[in-house]
Amino acid sequence: MLKIKRTVLSASVLVALAGCGGTDNLAPTSQPVSVAGTHAWLNTTGKFAVADANSDDLSISEISQNGQTITPVAGVYRLATGTLTISGLNFVYTPIDADATEFTYTVTDAELTSSNKVSIAAAKTDPLAHQQWHLRNTGQKAYAMSSSLVEAMSELYQIFFGLPEAQADQIAASRIDLSILKPGEDMNVASAFAQGVTGQNTIAVVVDSGMEIRHEDLVENVLPNRSLNFIEGAIDPTDPTSTAVDGDHGTSVAGLIAAKGWNGIGGRGVAPDAQLIGFNYLEAQTTEAELIIHGHAGSGFSTQEPIAVFNRSYGMTIPAALAYTEAAEETQAYSAKALRNGKGAVNVKAAGNSFEDGRAQFDASLCSDNGANDLGLTCYNGNFEPSQATPYYVVVGAVNSDGGHTSYSTAGANLLVSAPAGEYGTFAPAMVTTDQMTCLRGYSSFVTKAFFDENYFPTFYKGAYPFDNPGHEDNLSCNYTATFNGTSSAAPNTSGVVALILSANPALTYRDVRDILVKSSTKVSSNDAKVNLEVADGTFTAHDGWVKNAAGYEFNNKFGYGRVNAGKAVQLAKTHTRLAAEKATLWSGVGVYAEQPVALAQEIPDNSKAGTSITINVAEDIKVEAAQFKLSVANAEFNYGEDTAEGYVQTTAGMDLAIEVISPAGTRSVLLSSKQALIYPALDENFNDMPGSILKDNVFLSNAFYGESAKGTWT
Repeated sequence: MLKIKRTVLSASVLVALAGCGGTDNLAPTSQPVSVAGTHAWLNTTGKFAVADANSDDLSISEISQNGQTITPVAGVYRLATGTLTISGLNFVYTPIDADATEFTYTVTDAELTSSNKVSIAAAKTDPLAHQQWHLRNTGQKAYAMSSSLVEAMSELYQIFFGLPEAQADQIAASRIDLSILKPGEDMNVASAFAQGVTGQNTIAVVVDSGMEIRHEDLVENVLPNRSLNFIEGAIDPTDPTSTAVDGDHGTSVAGLIAAKGWNGIGGRGVAPDAQLIGFNYLEAQTTEAELIIHGHAGSGFSTQEPIAVFNRSYGMTIPAALAYTEAAEETQAYSAKALRNGKGAVNVKAAGNSFEDGRAQFDASLCSDNGANDLGLTCYNGNFEPSQATPYYVVVGAVNSDGGHTSYSTAGANLLVSAPAGEYGTFAPAMVTTDQMTCLRGYSSFVTKAFFDENYFPTFYKGAYPFDNPGHEDNLSCNYTATFNGTSSAAPNTSGVVALILSANPALTYRDVRDILVKSSTKVSSNDAKVNLEVADGTFTAHDGWVKNAAGYEFNNKFGYGRVNAGKAVQLAKTHTRLAAEKATLWSGVGVYAEQPVALAQEIPDNSKAGTSITINVAEDIKVEAAQFKLSVANAEFNYGEDTAEGYVQTTAGMDLAIEVISPAGTRSVLLSSKQALIYPALDENFNDMPGSILKDNVFLSNAFYGESAKGTWT
């Protein structure tokens, strides 16, 4: 009886336990997950290896790394080497750093859990990409600001200025200002890549001094037999590789646009899967070549192929106003209107490097002497070059690694946007990009080293430019440089973003791209100050800083609408609705530009805030994308000056001239700020001078009124 009772009791306990859950209470299972084949900054998808015997709903309850639970921010887990997003039991991992990593995931059925590891192999990358701050700024120095630089500069001060060693050391060290290194101040390129856009199915045309078509980091992207060498008698007219030995500007430009990505060599372009064509136009600037570089007949371009962008990192600096011609505008308009089945290619143009001076070509110390430098006014105006006063060019300024204006970037109302370029790669970072191959030629070469060492002292180059000095461990073959800069760098960085935009949405027109650049760019240097000039009857504001126009967009003559933002631009491109058909107003004018031309009786008073005012009425109610203003201003004394007993004398009438425009909505744009380098009479289209004219049929473009209505009175 006792034995039977125990058996019944055991059965009762078993039944009771089964009633509490039994096989329904099994924990979920998890397995290790391995991920390979990742690429830095590109998304990799994966699936957590989990199961549940009784088909309970499962979810990921926790992600941890190195024993620390990671809390997601806006659904994103930030791991040591990248980011993780989770959707159900699937995940997307985006490696930011190339190192292998591991994290722990926990799965739950709402009651029980199981944990396991996800192991991610090292990502494919490019060894110099971690120094390319314009792509992803982590506060890196890009090989600038080295201890050897301080030593080299100290020695220079001792040799050339006779300073004692201690004083020279102190001055050299004091020039290192780490505040210019600001993480996050970049073009947000990694975000564009994370959206799967890397420039696929686009072509970028580099119009420059040349392009090394067999460069190890360009060759995969160079379209065979499509480039042109304009030099008469060239052995291979399809090879624009430069024969220079001290650096090829175009090769460095091409690397910023489309150096091949994830190939384990060099760096990475902004659009690393865009294709490249190179024209060495700067070596042979003929009328025929001018048409070809805008895609006209003979260029080899069909109107159907995906020519996204022409990069134009060149320009001229003359302290005189050069006449604008309708014929030149039509040449430029062809590429913007006829290519890509009429949607147009985008012309990206470097604004120029003459904010401080014209690099001693003509003006010596003019803008230091007249106060422009101390006031922070641009010495030259971006509109002085007539090609930059057309709506068919996107004119680009340059910013530093802290988002601030560079020392050299020419300002003007014609700027549309800005992009990173940096300083000179010594006391502040420049661009890391492609250089002519081998140590026998290029910016990084024995040739350049010899020039610096001979003109300064032996070992100067190694100390001041360690990466470019032959033998640097990260640049053993001298195929790359860390000293490329200028708006020549800002333009190709923008061209890369244009390629990304049109890769994301090839249905867009060139005007749509401009629209996206305006709407997506990042405001930089938000505290950029106004510049006021004290004149006899008050204060004239020569630079407005940031101004919000009536359409709600903020504009600045130094930056345009801000620094290009690749990630945001790609995001907008994917959902952008094409703009309505282009419409241009007819010219409206007074004086010599009236329907029946007459000389204006108005004189411009000297040293006056009030100046003289002219109004023009526009009847068309259309949205402004760009506004052009043609002007002629005369002064009988304005010629090439004259010799007097007190020396050479020239009137300051050109430098004193200031021009502002006020739209019907009340937005103000400074076309000419005063103290700018107008010291020679205006030039006609053939470069013949016109004594007595400060301006003669000169066109100024302003982008400041974007989105406003043109209708009403312009002052």
